[in-house]
Amino acid sequence: MSRRGLLRLGLLAAAALPLAAACTGQPAAPPAPDPLADLARAAETDAATAREVAARFPGVAAQAGLVATNRSAQATALRKEIDRVAPPTSSTPAPTANSAPTVPGDQESAVAALVSALTAAQKQAAEAALTVPSYRAGLVGSVAAGCASLKEVLA
Repeated sequence: MSRRGLLRLGLLAAAALPLAAACTGQPAAPPAPDPLADLARAAETDAATAREVAARFPGVAAQAGLVATNRSAQATALRKEIDRVAPPTSSTPAPTANSAPTVPGDQESAVAALVSALTAAQKQAAEAALTVPSYRAGLVGSVAAGCASLKEVLA
């Protein structure tokens, strides 16, 4: 190949590179985290805390057990909705709260901590209900209402 041929080839390659780069799209941004994921994690944590309170303090075991059962059911419902919208890509289960809950040493403080957690979860769910699509708002609203009623169980 002659020098002129090499120069032409080099110029064509240099001109083609920007065109090839322009044809490729931007990489897809990772999807935003599901707003229900935080609600599900809070429900799992609250359920674990309530189970621990029930185990440590027999005087409130029935009430704390009811909180644990209901918050666990809420976590399950939230996880099902999360998985329905964006099915898991692997066969591994959804992450759950790993750390053992910290429960105060006396019954009154433990119940107060549980009520505080339910209050925070109720507020978080009520705020989320205003921002999620309408087909999810019913589920999130029921979580907020459930937390409010569970606080009354502990009162």
